Amino acid sequence: MNHSRSALTVGDYRLSGVWLAFWGLLVALLGVAFAVRPGLFVDQAVGGLVYGMILVLVALGLSIILGLLGVVNFAHGALFMLGAYLTFQVMSVWGLPFVAALVLVPIAVGVVGLLMERLVLQHVYEENPLVGFLATFGLALMLEDVIRAVWGGTPLSVQIPTVLSSGVDLAVTTVARFRLFTVLLAALTVLAVYLLIDRTDFGLSIRAGVLDREMAAFLGVNMPIRFVFVFFLGTAIAGLGGVLRGTGVIIDVGMGQSMVILAFVVVVVGGVGSLFGSVVAGFLIGEAIYLTPTVLRSLSIVTGVGAIDVPAIGGLMPYLVMIFVLLVRPRGLFGQEGFLE
Repeated sequence: MNHSRSALTVGDYRLSGVWLAFWGLLVALLGVAFAVRPGLFVDQAVGGLVYGMILVLVALGLSIILGLLGVVNFAHGALFMLGAYLTFQVMSVWGLPFVAALVLVPIAVGVVGLLMERLVLQHVYEENPLVGFLATFGLALMLEDVIRAVWGGTPLSVQIPTVLSSGVDLAVTTVARFRLFTVLLAALTVLAVYLLIDRTDFGLSIRAGVLDREMAAFLGVNMPIRFVFVFFLGTAIAGLGGVLRGTGVIIDVGMGQSMVILAFVVVVVGGVGSLFGSVVAGFLIGEAIYLTPTVLRSLSIVTGVGAIDVPAIGGLMPYLVMIFVLLVRPRGLFGQEGFLE
């Protein structure tokens, strides 16, 4: 007995040593990148933070719907894209201010999501998850065709509001105020969702209904209404992500597919059913996409080995991170044992 305890202790010690070495190497690489080109490093770190927060918003809505309703909503990316196109409609076509887009677009996207839930998805809650996945895949294709028919296939753009277009001096670089606004608004949204789901009686009743719908109904909880609200909330958050992402960048009909794939990666890395996991994974993947090319470029400069500089590796990082995490923790960083099984 003592021998097995000692072996377990030694094994744990070795594993801890591996993790310490990994984090030490990571910190050293980031330090080298900052020392070589501090301005570029900070600019990319902020870019990764902003992109990570957009991923968090999309993945948060996806995780809410998947975790509480058990529906794999492949149409979530199309709803995110709809939010970006509606932002163009509100600001560039109708001439309304950015604040109006922040209010109107998430509500409009949420209503579209609500219609999807009432007309299609409520009929597949008790079915095999593959049925819901195929249903939402079809809805995504339909929504993409509608967007193409209304706004065309030509890329569009929305100007950043004047009040947020100026920069903030961070000593080594200048960061646009809109980037910082995106991070702040996304963080407040995440906090509000957490408080609603985890700290209110309403959120408690939703989670109770997920665990035992019949008992919750017996106690007088109107679960259909709550599920409708959950779907509205999740899709409205995707619409908010579309507003923030669609302002100041190119809007095209392919942005929804690429975003929903990354959102699924975030949910898997963070752990299905964990809102906190989605937040951590969004940060991790966003920074990995932006900082990895910068770190490799800095190492190339320091070592003189040009082959190290691989600019295109940023696009591979979400999938490399997912593979690494799943090898170490098959349920994701904060996945719950037995969830959705």
